[in-house]
Amino acid sequence: MPKINSVSAVVTSFNSEKTIEKCLASLSWADEIIVLDSYSEDETLNIIEKFPQVRLEQQAFKGFSQQKQDVIDMAVHDWVMLLDADECLTPKAITQLGKWQNKPAKADGYNLPRIEWVFWHWAHPWVKRNEFIRLFNRKKSHMSQDLVHESIKVDGVVKKIYAPFKHYGETSIQVKLDKINRYSALAAQQKFNRGKRCSPLRLFLYPPFYFFRQFIIKRQIFNGVAGVINATLNSYYAYLKYAKLYELQQNKD
Repeated sequence: MPKINSVSAVVTSFNSEKTIEKCLASLSWADEIIVLDSYSEDETLNIIEKFPQVRLEQQAFKGFSQQKQDVIDMAVHDWVMLLDADECLTPKAITQLGKWQNKPAKADGYNLPRIEWVFWHWAHPWVKRNEFIRLFNRKKSHMSQDLVHESIKVDGVVKKIYAPFKHYGETSIQVKLDKINRYSALAAQQKFNRGKRCSPLRLFLYPPFYFFRQFIIKRQIFNGVAGVINATLNSYYAYLKYAKLYELQQNKD
């Protein structure tokens, strides 16, 4: 039986040798796979060559949002599955997506739950999972213009599909700290450009609130020691983001 919904799977990569193979293997069900690489200097390209069905393109990095929009625009099919190079679909997700392909679509975009790697183990099943739009009709969707934490914006109906995918984004405390420093600078600049400002009181009150939200409300408590460390570092990110925004304000004044 022919598929009702053909899918182009798209990935952006840079020095992704540790995860790109898992990512591409989990996308073998797709009708097309495109990788847009930012001139990787490790073994990423050699690993991609193991997948003859993958179409490899390269361009200089234009920013997280634009890079993803560019690879989406390269897709042949209207339906697109977007993954980062440090993500991969679970077997359950592949089964669910196979079923979805053989039925008329009931939405223009779909939220998928993400399972996080927390330093040395996967997040506990009771930890609240974030959901992201990763399957969408590209004719009714576009990337946000955020400098960081970019996302798919759908001009239409969005539903959920239980097709969980895994994220190997923070494999050590050092990796997370490096990411915190880069992302907090981008987030602060983005807020500053949009006219947002930070008061000294927010610097004092927001981090402990953010820790509470992470550890209790989002249930990082079930991740044990890794959860304590993760919630603490996330609150540090929140503090650093607003501290850098405050610094931008002072330099302007």
